Amino acid sequence: MNKERLKKLLYDLDTTTKDLNKSIELVKKYNMNEELKDEFSNSLKYKYLSLFIIYEDFISMILREYNLYEIGMSIDKAISCLNKRGYLKTEHVQFLNSARLIRNKIGHRYKQPPIEGLIEFLENNKITIEDIYDFIKGYLR
Repeated sequence: MNKERLKKLLYDLDTTTKDLNKSIELVKKYNMNEELKDEFSNSLKYKYLSLFIIYEDFISMILREYNLYEIGMSIDKAISCLNKRGYLKTEHVQFLNSARLIRNKIGHRYKQPPIEGLIEFLENNKITIEDIYDFIKGYLR
């Protein structure tokens, strides 16, 4: 696996995770100010999309590492493929599939999830998010 690319990915993941947490704080802090809440909510959604793109990049790197990469492979097929071969933990698969569904909703203008639901998802999955970070970091060894 390309270690320099992996280091960059980890840096981006670390930065994006910190930015996500900051956005969550701001949405909560300015919950009563509708204009600011909307701005910070949009920022949170954008950062969430960035987080998922980083996960997609890593999934692509794993697929290449194990010669499983196929051009045009969907993310759900990629997650399933890595799961079947035992490269991802069950809780990672569950999180990534749920995260993918939320990403899809954010990507569609008329299916936007409520910001409270996104915050709840992220807060309920903090341990899994940290575990995925450690899992990715493990590939540096």
